Amino acid sequence: MSSETKINSRDSGGKTIVDIETQNVDFRNCEAIKSSVAGFVSQGQKNILLNLSKVNFMDSSGLGVILFCKRACDEAGGSFGAFGLQNYVNNLVNLTNLNKTIDIYNNESEAVC
Repeated sequence: MSSETKINSRDSGGKTIVDIETQNVDFRNCEAIKSSVAGFVSQGQKNILLNLSKVNFMDSSGLGVILFCKRACDEAGGSFGAFGLQNYVNNLVNLTNLNKTIDIYNNESEAVC
């Protein structure tokens, strides 16, 4: 795991918020994020919201992380969404039509409703 990647989790409204505390989600840290989310799901935390408000850049590995999280939550009978997408990440998600597969919210309060 990259020393600059911090992943924190907290509970809000019965959902697990996973705060990605890094500016880039790419090949260097995608496995660490996947591993963290897989751990939460295996512990029964199957309703996950990814907080991407600090992420300014994402490559194809980052898109893979989002798809992995969605699949893990779906397979556990839970739900998955993301919020706080910055311009670059939001454009990437829209360009790849990932926004049609994943629930995307503007902010945390909208996401936990």
